[in-house]
Amino acid sequence: MPAVAIAIVSYNTRLLLDECLRSLRPDADADRAEVWVVDNNSTDGSADMVEAEHPWVTLVRSGENLGYGTAANRALRGGGGELVCVSNADVLPEPGALAALAAVALAEPDAGMVGPAFGGDTDRYHAELPNGAAMLGRIFVGSFARGAVAAPGPGEVVEVGQPSGACFVVRRETWERIGGFDEGFFLWYEDVDLARRLRDAGFRNLVAGSARVGHAGAGAFVQVDKRRQQAIRLRSVERYIRLHHGRAAPLAAPLLRLSARLRAGGASTRPSG
Repeated sequence: MPAVAIAIVSYNTRLLLDECLRSLRPDADADRAEVWVVDNNSTDGSADMVEAEHPWVTLVRSGENLGYGTAANRALRGGGGELVCVSNADVLPEPGALAALAAVALAEPDAGMVGPAFGGDTDRYHAELPNGAAMLGRIFVGSFARGAVAAPGPGEVVEVGQPSGACFVVRRETWERIGGFDEGFFLWYEDVDLARRLRDAGFRNLVAGSARVGHAGAGAFVQVDKRRQQAIRLRSVERYIRLHHGRAAPLAAPLLRLSARLRAGGASTRPSG
């Protein structure tokens, strides 16, 4: 397997992170290049666990919550490895999954993001890129008009608009050419934006059926207060519309204001205590 630089972004997912790293331990893939963990100021001992249990990992203690894209960019900036892999801490690659992703990324000359088959319910994370109308609907319903894509079977490779950002591989030269993640996204839609920019640059985003990866799903995000979740999500929705669906932006502004009022009204009528 070619050298791969793996960036894992961690935020209060100590047990899941430990499992993920054990699946990537040095004797699991002898030719793997390096694993970086960027800890976004966790308070559950995640960083200490990495130092104590996985000394072969390069740990970056950010000292603050950088968000997903910024943390991944920091880990991968200026490093080596023919390929880069970005991963959540709550994924569990099956044996050979990384090699299967690498093989597809190198075999397809115009490959952009190459994602795995998650299996089960989380395959809904692979989707078609949303159009302007879908993004306007997502101001109120986060899953509005989500064009989910069924995962391919073993040996199959399918093209999708947006592979999940939870785990994917891309050539380093492609990653650097496209500029990695847009750090204007703190969380949510940084992977959709990356997929869109890759597609616009002439790359094909793919899912490899032979790469199987378990995914707990939203291990870090569920810890955030729901009102803050929605505020983060809507900032990302607004940015994505502005960058990629400019014609919808004039409609988005009043809808975003209405959504904010509805959230505020719901909070004011919530029972206290």
